[in-house]
Amino acid sequence: MWPWTHVAFGYLLYTGLTRGRSGAPPGDVATLWLFLGTQLPDLIDKPLAWTFDLVPSGRMLVHTLFVAVPACWLVHRYWRRRENPEYGVAFGVGYLSHVFGDAIGSLLLGEYAFVRFLVWPLLSVPVDEQRGILSELATADPTLSPAFAVQAAMGLGIVALWAYDGAPGMAVVRRHLGRGRNR
Repeated sequence: MWPWTHVAFGYLLYTGLTRGRSGAPPGDVATLWLFLGTQLPDLIDKPLAWTFDLVPSGRMLVHTLFVAVPACWLVHRYWRRRENPEYGVAFGVGYLSHVFGDAIGSLLLGEYAFVRFLVWPLLSVPVDEQRGILSELATADPTLSPAFAVQAAMGLGIVALWAYDGAPGMAVVRRHLGRGRNR
């Protein structure tokens, strides 16, 4: 999945969860923790594989359930102790939606060997052929395929849902950006 697809998938799951539990949209800070959770696995694993060549795959160390589940538990525990458990829930939904989103994508494409990252090191992980997001973008097919059209429509729908929810997270970002100008 692309980074923005991970955000969209995580947000869709999290807003559904929060609305189901409280009837309210996600909160600002929780949404930022969700965003971090949706991106963290790639922010760690992709550079290790593509930039530093330390591991053979960009879905390896932090994508494995042996790291993802304890990481989510630790973040939730941290925020629960600080009486903000929703931040930990948001992070966990984001992180786990990323990991399972990658697995679902590989399953739908019939690339079953690429799902083994979930239980690495118990099973080996295939070597990545792609070596960076910029090279992937440069070699992307510029034609409007049906798959791209569906993804774009879904993405726009989730952006509309986020806007309908009040654009959670933006108030915190605006507040912090405003502080930087006043210094």
